[in-house]
Amino acid sequence: MTQAAAVAQKVQMDSVLAAMPNGVLMLDSRGVISSANPAAERLLGQQLNGELWRDVISSAFSPREDDGHEVSLVSGQRVRLDISSLQPDPGQLIVITDMSETRALQARVGQMQRLSAMGRMVASLAHQIRTPLSAAMLYAENLRRDKLPSAQREKFSRKLTDRLQDLEQQVNDMLLFAKSGEQLPVEHLFLNDVVREVAEQVEPLAQRESIQLEVVIADEDAEFIGNMSALTSAIQNLVMNALQACPKNSRVGIAASLNEEQLFIQVLDNGPGIDKKDLEHIFTPFFTRKSQGTGLGLAVVKTVAKAHQGSIRVDSEVGRGTIFTLALPVYRGNNKHE
Repeated sequence: MTQAAAVAQKVQMDSVLAAMPNGVLMLDSRGVISSANPAAERLLGQQLNGELWRDVISSAFSPREDDGHEVSLVSGQRVRLDISSLQPDPGQLIVITDMSETRALQARVGQMQRLSAMGRMVASLAHQIRTPLSAAMLYAENLRRDKLPSAQREKFSRKLTDRLQDLEQQVNDMLLFAKSGEQLPVEHLFLNDVVREVAEQVEPLAQRESIQLEVVIADEDAEFIGNMSALTSAIQNLVMNALQACPKNSRVGIAASLNEEQLFIQVLDNGPGIDKKDLEHIFTPFFTRKSQGTGLGLAVVKTVAKAHQGSIRVDSEVGRGTIFTLALPVYRGNNKHE
């Protein structure tokens, strides 16, 4: 290649790099930036040529605990870094991709999907709420009778409470589903604290249904990043489903465990189980096997799990019972609960 051709090729390459929306920079063997295109300097907010990459990291990046596979900049933008080795010369090529537009598009698509689902849900809730509401009004009217026997008064009071709890659950499902795409505030949580919190909240309901609630905490506690309200609501939803599905004198359990990478919260029961044909639809919004229900509860549980970079799995056998397993990543820091 002639010198003129080499110069022309370099000019062409510089033009390509200058036009790229992605930031591109090259490091030499000492970690010094030998070349950077305008997009890289615009994203990182500084001149880059001749700077040490580690110094740029300190001044331009501001990592957050919920970054996941992306990294936050001091500007608040989130970027993805793709790093590869240069061959045959020592050094590295770094490509910086601005994820802001992608995230905004994902948020808009998610919002449109939720609005569409909310429209369907509002239409279906009209008759779903009407039934328990009408029943509650009937029981309340009967309770006004002066000469009502105490046994019947107790029965009507219990039925009224049941119908109001049905209504409350449907409203809670609706609110959780509506908020499921929001960026939830997170904090450092401990596995056993979450399990104890849920157990404390559902114990009175288990006693009322004459169901034995068994709680197993992890031998060694684990720290993780999450939203306490969303997680406890999701796990409560699993427990409430188990309590409603099981006959009296059944057992429902909440069990915590962990390995090096993940922590697990299981909700187990020895109830009737779930038919195999229903299992593949169990987390689909609006799918329900209940005569009264929004079909949103398990969809919300799945959304909460994904928001925490986790997963939810169900194993069930008709006549034997059901196990829901929520898996979440362990925080890679101090996991001792002082």
